[in-house]
Parts: sequence; C-alpha cells; structure tokens
Amino acid sequence: MQTDRANKIMVQQTQSTNFFGSNLDGIMKANAHNVEDLAQSYSAFLQKLGKLNAETMSFCAERWKEEMEVPAKIAQSKAPEDLAEVYSGFFLKMFNDYSEQAKRVIDTMGEIGLEQGVLTHEEEADSAPKGSSKKSN
Repeated sequence: MQTDRANKIMVQQTQSTNFFGSNLDGIMKANAHNVEDLAQSYSAFLQKLGKLNAETMSFCAERWKEEMEVPAKIAQSKAPEDLAEVYSGFFLKMFNDYSEQAKRVIDTMGEIGLEQGVLTHEEEADSAPKGSSKKSN
C-alpha cells in the first residue's frame, strides 16, 4: 500500500515537472517528419565531417613524415648553401601544403553549409569579397 502511494506521488511529481505536460506524445507525433528530416541532414553533415576528419588526419601524417626527413637532409648538407636550400625548400613546401589544406577545409565547410541550407548560392555570391569581380567601364 505504501508502494502504491509512493508510485502515485512520483507520477504526479513527474507530470507536474514535465515542461511539455501530457501533450509530449502529441508534440512528438506532430513533428515526426521534422525529426526525420533533421536525422537525414545530420547524417549528411556527419559524413562530410568524417571526410574532412580523414583528410585532415592524412594531411597531418604526410606533414609529419616530411618534417621527420629534414634532420637527415640537414645531416647530409656539405655547405651552408645546402642547408639554406633544405630549409627554404621545407618552409616553401610547408606553406604551400598548409595553404592548400586550408582551402580544402574551407571548401568542405562551405559544402556543408550549402547542403544544410545555411547559405544559398545567391547568398554565397553576395558574400564574395567586393574586389573579386571585374569592374566594367
């Protein structure tokens, strides 16, 4: 008998603290299509994010490998000019690699935004830098 009374009290407290009240099931049923759309778009988002993560990990592994080759090249240097060539070649390649990787990340994030409806193609064109288009006289 005490257990029944305790259960009734718990149910009453739960119902009184439920923000949506007793209409939660109705709200969930009415918005089922929205939940499905959200799940589908979230799946596409996660796939793009996974692709981006894999590309970034591959990039980091390749850069690490190249950085580990530098000490051997330095050890083989015979003259200061050789050392300068090793360093300048390394830093130039590093700069180009990071620039290309940043572009890939930005492009992928833009694709995610377009797919998720964050930007439309028109908004994307409007957000382009003003000096990027040719001026006509």
